[in-house]
Amino acid sequence: MPPKFKRRSIAALAVFFTTAATSPYSYVGVQGLALVGVHRDVAGSQYGIGAGPLLELQVGGSRFGIHLEGIPVVSIPGTRPSTTYGQATPALGIFNGQAEYAVDRGGQIWLGLGETVYNQRTPLPAQSQTVSSRLAGARYTLRLHRTFGQSHFLEAFVGTAPYLSGSDVYVFLDGAPNSIRPERASEVDASLTFGYTHRRSQWLIGLRTLNFTARYPLTGEAADRNVGFGPIIEWRELLR
Repeated sequence: MPPKFKRRSIAALAVFFTTAATSPYSYVGVQGLALVGVHRDVAGSQYGIGAGPLLELQVGGSRFGIHLEGIPVVSIPGTRPSTTYGQATPALGIFNGQAEYAVDRGGQIWLGLGETVYNQRTPLPAQSQTVSSRLAGARYTLRLHRTFGQSHFLEAFVGTAPYLSGSDVYVFLDGAPNSIRPERASEVDASLTFGYTHRRSQWLIGLRTLNFTARYPLTGEAADRNVGFGPIIEWRELLR
């Protein structure tokens, strides 16, 4: 390797690792999320509202970042009982994590690749059983971050997990053996928020939506669908 080319390569690598190591936008945060939505399956629909805290961690440089978020299992009480299932109360929990890369030097457009884990538990009192599932799969994201002036910013986000796999586990309260059915699903979530930075804290307000659809691949039968939409309020503490 020619000495001049070698020096340029070493300099380029130094710039690359220096850029990746800096953390101009790392934070921990809590997002208060409320969703009004519907749970649908072959027996009908249950409408309800649920709320819970979504915990966030962002560690990143000017071009690379890691974003993690998770919400504990939150119940969505059904206001319209199903004739088949009774007063079902679906409970949902989600974990999302992805590595992100800024495709522009200004750090406004970020593409991400990671994983989604989706947990659900639904008691079915009229059937004397409980259905639980855990699905996981690859996650793809697009994040747009635009600053205005010194303290305001707009953030738009879309994430999708087009192929989640796992199983439904039916637990029968009468002591019958559990039944396990393979399940496949897809999930899309999106949000739009407006933020304000004050010293080391950021405050955001906006909207978020979630669309989850599942099927039983062995029969082609629809398993369930969960769709929700609602406001979010978020607080972030900048780490650097």
